[in-house]
Amino acid sequence: MDRYRTYRTDGIVLKRTAIGEADRVVTLFTKEKGMLSAIAKGSRKPTSKLAASTELLTYGRYFLAVGRNLDIITQSDIKQAFVSIKSDTSRIAHGTYLLELTSALLEERQPNPDMFDLLLSALYIMESGTSPELVARYFELQAVDLAGYRPEIERCVRCGENAGSSDIIFSPSLGGYVCEKCGLPPGDGISIQAETASVIKRLMSADAASLRQMTLTTETLDEIAKIMRWHIRYRLDKDLNSIHMIDVLNQPTVGNQDSSGVG
Repeated sequence: MDRYRTYRTDGIVLKRTAIGEADRVVTLFTKEKGMLSAIAKGSRKPTSKLAASTELLTYGRYFLAVGRNLDIITQSDIKQAFVSIKSDTSRIAHGTYLLELTSALLEERQPNPDMFDLLLSALYIMESGTSPELVARYFELQAVDLAGYRPEIERCVRCGENAGSSDIIFSPSLGGYVCEKCGLPPGDGISIQAETASVIKRLMSADAASLRQMTLTTETLDEIAKIMRWHIRYRLDKDLNSIHMIDVLNQPTVGNQDSSGVG
């Protein structure tokens, strides 16, 4: 329990759950205290001063009182509402994916300032108009690295052989590249083009601001998405719910299928 009865912290709303007639349990990710859950009483009422600040994809300053089971949000000020993200379906889906992945990689009340800075910068760069698909690929690569699950694409995970500059086979179950000298690739092996492997290296060392100058093909982004989806699934032993929302958005409409001669 905190030494003081009340405290202030800046945080990003990761999750919220309705309880009772008008309350919410809000999961905040804060730089100083890590991920924490708190109750926002009456926040589901349209007239509540806490309504807007307890929405998903909101960065704010929160004043809390220490409670017996859950701390209580008593007051809040919005620092960034990420209006542009919330006004676009694709940005909402990818922004929610960032939140869900962050939540899955964190432990309660374990500060992770690097992860906090990564998430906040990714949301700001997505808000500025950068492709949500590109931001998602950048974020997931760096987030899993911070969590200790860095995908190995430079050396064979079995023998340490350098990958070189040719196409490679990536094994999600093994967490990286498997070379030809080590025999047949694992059953889950995914072929990665040399260009995609190069982009992955760039994204893993990039800063958020540099994404504004990056232009990647849909093919490259899709290939990274496939690799990381399976890599993350093996690490977490589950698929994230927000992935399914993105899948639905990416399905071609009947009109698009007809116009391209498919069907």
